Amino acid sequence: ELPLLVTEITSETAWSRLQQTLANAYPATHGVTILHCFPDHQPVVYPVLLADLATVAPGQVATPTPGENGALALCVPPLPEGSSFGALQAIVAHLRSPVGCPWDREQTLRSMRHDLLGECVEVMEAIDRELDGSDNGEHIAEELGDLFMAGVLTLQIAIDEGRFHLADAMQSIVTKLIRRHPHVFGATEVDGVAAVWANWDAIKKQEKLAKGQAIGHPLDGIPAALPALEKARELQSKAQKANLLDRAAVAAEFHTQLFAVRDAVEQGTLTEQAMGSLLWTLVAVAERAGINAEDALRSTCVTFRARQSA
Repeated sequence: ELPLLVTEITSETAWSRLQQTLANAYPATHGVTILHCFPDHQPVVYPVLLADLATVAPGQVATPTPGENGALALCVPPLPEGSSFGALQAIVAHLRSPVGCPWDREQTLRSMRHDLLGECVEVMEAIDRELDGSDNGEHIAEELGDLFMAGVLTLQIAIDEGRFHLADAMQSIVTKLIRRHPHVFGATEVDGVAAVWANWDAIKKQEKLAKGQAIGHPLDGIPAALPALEKARELQSKAQKANLLDRAAVAAEFHTQLFAVRDAVEQGTLTEQAMGSLLWTLVAVAERAGINAEDALRSTCVTFRARQSA
């Protein structure tokens, strides 16, 4: 929420990196000003939108005298008040203060579990509303804001309890991302996503050993709160990696399971176990086809709900 002045932009590489950095922090419609400064002349001023910076290169900016070199700078005005992550954290800290909101003050890490899960689900639902090809970006942004608020409130509770600070959480994830992407930030070479996942799993094991933690069962690490279809998909994926399951063989049982359920329905003997076995097999069938069963069912629910509201 403060103005920014970037000076001594002397190369195409620096210009390109600056554009990428600004694009992550400011909207494409944010107005900026290019300044071409010279020792003996007034600066040449070029007001442009951030989105248009990609069409401008340092060597393309005109000079008062042909062939004269100058220093290129970029002036970026501040975002509207309340547009930064810091502003959100300040608001949440105030809500938790003695003069803040009674509801926010009484929240605990445990009580925030429901809110965090609920906000995640609402973000997913907002994304699912784009199934018809429409742009629901404004609603997605709103729901992401609600999710950020729940996350920052959880963080503020930890800060108030003296457990950790924002810097601790940020350093943890930044360090982890760099460590787990040696093919991006190091010299490791990979030939596809499968190699990336193999490296990821190996690095996670190294991290546990470094912390003195035992390497657990290959199926450990799946959150208990996951929806059942997604939990089944995760279990199958981990089991496949550990050679504990052949997903193709599971999928091949689809017709057998389907006919067994059909017969049980006709005879009035359908059991929860038989239905669960069919769903387990359907998850494998979907994954073999490149479909996430949880996403597929959720999308169908969204479509049904939209049809009833039409």
